[in-house]
Amino acid sequence: MPRVNRTIVLSLLVISSSVFLLFQLYYYRKYVGKAGPHILSRTGHLTSSDVQWQTVKKFLALAQRFRLPMFLADTAALGLLSQDALRQRDRQVREPHCSFLCTDRPITSFAVYANLWKYDPGFLLAAEQKGFELLQLRGEDPRLASLDTLSGEEIPLHFLLRLNGHVIQVVFLYERSGNYLWHGALRLRAHADRSFAPFKMLDYGRHAGVYDRPQLVLTVLDGLDVQVPHNISRFLSEQRHARFLECRYRDAHNFLQLFPDDSSAAAVDFRRKAKSLLHVAARTLALLDIPFWLSSGTCLGWFRQCGIISYSRDVDVGIFIRDFRWDIVAAFRNAGLSLKHKFGKVEDSLELSFVSDDVKLDIFFFYEDGDIVWNGGTQAKSGKKFK
Repeated sequence: MPRVNRTIVLSLLVISSSVFLLFQLYYYRKYVGKAGPHILSRTGHLTSSDVQWQTVKKFLALAQRFRLPMFLADTAALGLLSQDALRQRDRQVREPHCSFLCTDRPITSFAVYANLWKYDPGFLLAAEQKGFELLQLRGEDPRLASLDTLSGEEIPLHFLLRLNGHVIQVVFLYERSGNYLWHGALRLRAHADRSFAPFKMLDYGRHAGVYDRPQLVLTVLDGLDVQVPHNISRFLSEQRHARFLECRYRDAHNFLQLFPDDSSAAAVDFRRKAKSLLHVAARTLALLDIPFWLSSGTCLGWFRQCGIISYSRDVDVGIFIRDFRWDIVAAFRNAGLSLKHKFGKVEDSLELSFVSDDVKLDIFFFYEDGDIVWNGGTQAKSGKKFK
């Protein structure tokens, strides 16, 4: 039997071990060592989660390169965030898998403050070079519309970027004069590709929306640096109730052509005082976290002529009785208004009237009765009640 050369055997073992170690190193660097998830299916192909993460990663890298201050506005992803995740925002956290950004939805939504957006064709070119397809959606700027100017210039409203079947939605938030943020509705032009994205699944764009400016914090999600709203629950609540109705300037213009506004000094002074009073009422109720709406003649004035009806002589708002709190009276007093009338009872047709600078604010409380909603009224002289 031939003798085995120990040197040859040892050399073969060393070579085999080296090859195996090199293979392990290659596998680790390709599939494990990179930050973030690389989840492979049993067939060895990238999963939908991995596609989503890779798409978001490329998009955020582009945004950082061009200094675009995006923040995560995706309702599904924000809903997955916990306070524990936020408390880790100052650490270099590397998630073991895609926990937050991979939502099993074909869309991820981001928002950007439009006043910080500087149109740079280099961004769109770089996105194209990364493989993104782009659909730009524009619309008229409502900040330029008025009773005198019925249409404004076009501005970007939404960007949709598609890569490997996954869509990134960028929502442009514009500052409005009431110190709130606004985004426009998403409307496709006649020639637009309606198969570009699952439009019915978009978080934003079915209608215009408004938001308070959120405070943002930088955190690490699934290995990526991402800005998110600090108060996520409040932002999500606003998103659910953010529908915005623009004043119908064209209809108002036509109405005022037939019935011109009173331009007397007294009428102009009343409209100024009424708007100021409405601002105070809105601010006071917001501090109490009580929702309200324009009611009666004040609502009619906004709907019909985009303004205050000068001969109405008061301001009217409505509140559901379930939201009534006795500290409403104290809050309005602290805001400089005095209580003029209190009609009815909490359980029966309550109405409060305040006055400021000779203009009255009427707060009507609305009661729910099955599928009917009603508010009460009281005749001051007789005390007779009306429903």
